[in-house]
Amino acid sequence: VETNALTKIYKNRQIALNDVSLKLEPGCVLGLLGHNGAGKTTLLRLVLGLHLPTAGNVKVFGKLMTPNTAVLRCRIGYIPTNPQFPQGMTPISYLDYMARLFGLPGQVRKPRLASLIRAVDLLHASGDRIQGFSNGMIARLAVATSLINDPDLLIWDEPTLGLDPEARRSMLELIKTLAADKTLIV
Repeated sequence: VETNALTKIYKNRQIALNDVSLKLEPGCVLGLLGHNGAGKTTLLRLVLGLHLPTAGNVKVFGKLMTPNTAVLRCRIGYIPTNPQFPQGMTPISYLDYMARLFGLPGQVRKPRLASLIRAVDLLHASGDRIQGFSNGMIARLAVATSLINDPDLLIWDEPTLGLDPEARRSMLELIKTLAADKTLIV
């Protein structure tokens, strides 16, 4: 990930980012810290190509990121600040749906779903409807969803928001583990 003089000014003339340049090498973990309104989420959305910069640019995997660069976004796993899931679905049906959207064939999809469900400790609830899930269970499902396409880059916006101390520790351990083969922006 590389940003060059990245600036974002919203229509109300609020400057969210001003002249941000950074270079994140593969295999790095970047933690963004700052108060509410500091521009952390704006930076993540610009990196994802969900917002257009006012000035400057973003390159991901050496290519310019734009709103039309779906081929780059297919290599990114994203967790928004407050992930939302279809309440009537089960974790396994939702992950299967997402895997199909990524075009994963059945012989790849099925073992990956099973592996992810176990990795995020949702095997016991894999057939339950999402509507009754706790914040921790939602966070773990979000992690599994962000990993479904085996991305090279993970962008997680406040993944520990609303988690109890034990779930927070577990999430931080997972980030350490994933840092062995992924690039992360948290």
